[in-house]
Amino acid sequence: MNQIEMSKQMRKVGFCMNFLMGISLSFFLSLIGMASSGHFEVKGWLVSFVASTILSILIGFCVPIHKIGTSLATKIGLKERTLPFHLFGSFVSDCFYTPLMSFSMVALAYLGMKKQFAVAIANGAPADSLPQITFLQIFLPSLIVTMIAGYFLILVLQPLFLKILIKKPETSKN
Repeated sequence: MNQIEMSKQMRKVGFCMNFLMGISLSFFLSLIGMASSGHFEVKGWLVSFVASTILSILIGFCVPIHKIGTSLATKIGLKERTLPFHLFGSFVSDCFYTPLMSFSMVALAYLGMKKQFAVAIANGAPADSLPQITFLQIFLPSLIVTMIAGYFLILVLQPLFLKILIKKPETSKN
């Protein structure tokens, strides 16, 4: 395989990896986020899933996370294709993706909750009877849970998807 073909192959793998990881992380993290909220709603989960999928795919196209992780790992002395290298790379990816995805999912849930409170007040509920919840009270616990879950998802799914996407040429049997 020549250099141009290999470059095209790597771009294709990166493109597919971006989609697979974005969809997978969004699917599981939005499920975890909704389940941990104590109020699971299919419509809310779908909105959260779609919004975080779009956001994560955009991040993947705009930020060369793999290159950043590889560069940082080599700067601290980790050797490629080792467990510490993979653990560190997963951590770097998690630090880019998960906070932004968590922020978007929690922001959607928080805005929905505020909208429901406004409707309740408009229908005669006393404002002081409704819970006084700040964004940070919802965001911080969600961030902790999704950072841990996101790390393990990236740690497991990234090599699995890479193995699927990189097809080794078959050797001829003579």
